[in-house]
Amino acid sequence: MTRLSMWHAQDTIEGRKISRAKGVLIALIAVTSLLPLVFVSPDDAPLLVNVYKYLAKTGAFVGSMLLIWQFILGFRGALSSFFPDLTWIVELHKTLGQWGVPIILLHPIFIGLYYLGTRGQNIYALDLGDSFSQLVLLGMVTLAVIAFVVVTSVWFRGRLGFYPWLYTHMSAYVVPPFLFIHSFLLGPTIQGTFLQYYWWFFTGIIAALFVHRILHKLGLFSARYRVATTRTVADSTTEITMDAVHRRIVPAPGQFIYLRHNLAENSHPYTVSTYDEERKRLGITAKQEGDQTAALQKAQEGDLFIIDGPYGVFTRPAREADLPLVVIAGGIGITPFRRLWQDAERRQNREVHVFYANETFDEISYRDELDALEHVQVVHVLNDEPDFDGETGLVDVDVLERNLPRDITDYQYLLCGPPPMITSLEEELLEAGVPDDQVSHELFAT
Repeated sequence: MTRLSMWHAQDTIEGRKISRAKGVLIALIAVTSLLPLVFVSPDDAPLLVNVYKYLAKTGAFVGSMLLIWQFILGFRGALSSFFPDLTWIVELHKTLGQWGVPIILLHPIFIGLYYLGTRGQNIYALDLGDSFSQLVLLGMVTLAVIAFVVVTSVWFRGRLGFYPWLYTHMSAYVVPPFLFIHSFLLGPTIQGTFLQYYWWFFTGIIAALFVHRILHKLGLFSARYRVATTRTVADSTTEITMDAVHRRIVPAPGQFIYLRHNLAENSHPYTVSTYDEERKRLGITAKQEGDQTAALQKAQEGDLFIIDGPYGVFTRPAREADLPLVVIAGGIGITPFRRLWQDAERRQNREVHVFYANETFDEISYRDELDALEHVQVVHVLNDEPDFDGETGLVDVDVLERNLPRDITDYQYLLCGPPPMITSLEEELLEAGVPDDQVSHELFAT
């Protein structure tokens, strides 16, 4: 069996496992979020009052559980063994927030109406000398933190920049403890039913994840790799290969790792652009874009890196498919495809086309390697080379139709590059009749 066919068989099995795991996770989130409502009992009161009660409890329990699950999914290190598709996890994390926040808002609205209807009490007329009002205030502070995270994440992330957004987003860490304190001390449904043990269970999970997050930050679960070689592969672009010192990583094609130079540094994702199966040596390719990537250009043999991963399933759909393959990359977005074209060139048992967009020849990563390919067709698209007589402009459907021997609907597509380029091209492909399951993409931010 060839390596490509082995990848195909293994990817098909792994893909089915991951699909099942995703289904189980979604079902688990739904069941655990709705289950607390079983313990809510109606009052001997008018129907409208009970409607207020059930809407308030829905906001309290369902909304809280969705946000708790959102919090759980934010710990990539704890979930990577079960869900390597980190992109899907991130999207689910966002979706839970989109549903959880409006649902949890039901609680302060209708619990206020419930207390007015049953006791004639305005619970938001706070008396800070009273323990009840203090717990109400804690709930209001929790909602304020949630609102702050939502506003900074949805409307101001682009303006803040990554690290200011990250540090403001981490204020969400206070939400689960505040939720549990508020609900344990103020919630009669939790205090008076079996639900208290259920709530203690999730309190324990959150506490364990806090500890795990601290240990993960300290590198307890991370691999250590030492730089073996470095070389320049394009203008301001360096390939760094590394050997394992502690805990070896075995990445599938297209997967990525999180890398940092020391414990104080924040991790950044990098695609594993090379992997030597005999020596178990892996490598990344970094283009100078920021402080960390600028430092990577100066990496030297013997430097030690802390690595988490591997993550991602980006190229798996294409490896599972039997269709001819088209990969389209912009700039450093070429790195997820290197292992694919290397194996396709070696095995020559699948039609593969590479469309690679850059401004100049000097920006083409692995130019010599790409130009030496014989089985794999490579099409360069350059926009700042006056003497270049090849394709210019955008990689679009017209460029594909001019260079592909088959109809464009007969291919499996993998796209990686700047978001505007990839989003536009994906829309064009779908409009041209390419089925949605034949197009996969991964975006990177410059």
